Amino acid sequence: MLNKLSVKLSLLFVGIALVSVGVIALWVNRSVQTEFSCYCERSYQAQVAPGSTSNTLMPGGYNPGAAFYMGEAERAFLNSIRNSLWLAALVAILTGVALGYFFSRLISGPMKQLTLAARKVATGDFSQRVSTQTDDEIGEVSVAFNTMAEQLETKEKSRRQLLADIAHELRNPLSIIQGNLEAWLDGVITPAPDQVASVYDETVLLSRLITDLRDLSLAEAGQLKLFQNATELSEFIFAEIAGVQTRCQEKQISISAELPHGLPLVSIDKDRIRQVLHNLVDNALRYTAAGGTIEIGANYANPGWVTVSVSDTGAGIARKDLPYVFDHFYKADRSRHRGHGGAGIGLAMVKRVVELHGGTVWVKSRKGKGTTFYFTLPVA
Repeated sequence: MLNKLSVKLSLLFVGIALVSVGVIALWVNRSVQTEFSCYCERSYQAQVAPGSTSNTLMPGGYNPGAAFYMGEAERAFLNSIRNSLWLAALVAILTGVALGYFFSRLISGPMKQLTLAARKVATGDFSQRVSTQTDDEIGEVSVAFNTMAEQLETKEKSRRQLLADIAHELRNPLSIIQGNLEAWLDGVITPAPDQVASVYDETVLLSRLITDLRDLSLAEAGQLKLFQNATELSEFIFAEIAGVQTRCQEKQISISAELPHGLPLVSIDKDRIRQVLHNLVDNALRYTAAGGTIEIGANYANPGWVTVSVSDTGAGIARKDLPYVFDHFYKADRSRHRGHGGAGIGLAMVKRVVELHGGTVWVKSRKGKGTTFYFTLPVA
């Protein structure tokens, strides 16, 4: 019972009322008695004959004549004063108890609501919110709780969506592999080299998807280890262009790099940034039609950082989709199947890896006018 905040606050108010009223009552009682005795003394001295020796003061502050003069009416007056003081003290104590209970309920009520909501959040019900009726500290705690619950609810929805997307992405290649293997085992079809190659491609895709998911989860948890070294960015970019030149020729897409002289060395993990650049170039190739162009650029306009850009003349991204392009498994064009649209985690991986290097990544695009991705890398 005593562990409740409302009880503690009520007892605190009662204690303050008792001490305050007790001190005031004692002080007023003594002051009234002393002043009234002096009044009686002065009244008695005004009535005695001049030269009388009866006006000698006694210890205690008044003349014995005054005590003699204080009759029943005077004593009744003092008693009424004392009774009034004790009655006022009782009323003050009861008022203190009532106010203590009222204010304790004002404080403990929202705290109790917070406790109940926190317990429900702990069980997984992230839809809980508490009312914020005041602008004091309790109101600030309520606002902070609602913000926390909202973020937890958002993260929980993202987690569930992520699990559903992962299951969907894994189910497709597994279904293809399973279907072909069952057909071969049942003798329905004889495995031809092109069919075996198709199943092999699905296993490669499945392996790459699992690896990307693992790297992405490590990056988001901040546990992806980086081995940063001073690197010449131009050589790095030209090596990536050489690696995709064959694919560009097959799709009749021209790719080039425009790099200024005197670019400083950058401190990067070569393998991870190679993955970033490859994902961006691969994304540009996927959404650029024949006859289009892809251009990689870099500049040192921001001191301490080199900004790299990957531009294409592809289909572009709608304005409503731009805030979500770096989310897990997000595809602006849902009509594209996996073979053309990718798994939807490449750009999410780009964002996480760049941020692990301390940089930032953003995108500019117009529907039908092409897209440009930017990311920054620290100077060595």
